[in-house]
Amino acid sequence: MNSTRPDTELDLSGFLAAHRAMRVEFGRLAAVAAEPRDEWHARLIDDQIAVHLDLLHQHHSHEDSELRPKLRERAPAAAPELDMLEAQHGDIEPLIDIAGDATLARRRRAATLSALHTAINRHLDDEERIALPLILEHITPDEWAALGRRAIDTMSPKQRRLALGASALDASPEELAHLMAALPAPVRLMLRLRWIHACRRRNQRLYGDPASEG
Repeated sequence: MNSTRPDTELDLSGFLAAHRAMRVEFGRLAAVAAEPRDEWHARLIDDQIAVHLDLLHQHHSHEDSELRPKLRERAPAAAPELDMLEAQHGDIEPLIDIAGDATLARRRRAATLSALHTAINRHLDDEERIALPLILEHITPDEWAALGRRAIDTMSPKQRRLALGASALDASPEELAHLMAALPAPVRLMLRLRWIHACRRRNQRLYGDPASEG
């Protein structure tokens, strides 16, 4: 038996909730990016694009630099599939660059966000099929918790509240309970009292009818 195999199964609910948020965010942005309602809406869209592209880049960087090397070392037979996942990150990076370039025409950026939405969903399908069983088999609970803390620590305060707010909004009740339990008490309090509500209002302004806000 591999000595790194955890004695108890890891809680991947927060990780999967983050994936669920990624699966929808770029498609929603693609739908509104080409034709904002007004200049204020355009600035909000551009800010959302910048924040979530940065979060996506950070997410991939953490996987490539911290998670996948451990999996390659502990599951060498899986190296070809892990290499494929990392290559997909490389394929996605040019889409991140184009979608994030505010000097380009809005319609081109919207089309790129749509392509990114498709690429991200295909990649996450592969990642959840390939990497999740390996994580459960070869990463210990302490290692997993440390990876999560480092990922959160590298976020700016704004990225942290938007990323956690988006994950919480897209989580099932069970996933939300697990996500809350894994967070430090001050972050958990802010998420419950302010960030979820603020993220819901921001999404309404971005993607819904502003007149319907409560």
